[in-house]
Amino acid sequence: MACEARLRAFDGLFYGCLTATAVLDAMIFVALALIAPEPSLKQAVVGTFLAALFVVPLTFFATCLLTCLPAAILIWLGERLRTRAMAFYVGSGAVVGALFCALLFKAIGWLGAAFVLAGGPAGFVYWRLAGRYVGED
Repeated sequence: MACEARLRAFDGLFYGCLTATAVLDAMIFVALALIAPEPSLKQAVVGTFLAALFVVPLTFFATCLLTCLPAAILIWLGERLRTRAMAFYVGSGAVVGALFCALLFKAIGWLGAAFVLAGGPAGFVYWRLAGRYVGED
């Protein structure tokens, strides 16, 4: 793999992790908003600030830590097969999301859908940044 392709792959992996984090945290915030009683505006602002300060970086760290190796293997496989198919990367992202859920919770139940829904867009972002350029170097 050429240096430019390697940088593109790392860039795609990083932004894929950011995408998965954004989707997961958005789902967490929506779920909490649906089950929580109506807070005052001040409580909502403070809660959102604290969540952004602590939950988002923690989710990003966990996403990067747990998905890096499986995603790197699938990225290598995509490079080796020289596949540019969006379905490969979106499907791979969904599989890595399911694996992430299985590692965290030891089972893939209804919560697994959230991780699969986060992995799919992450795979799409990877494809947009790096996957569609495979084999051009």
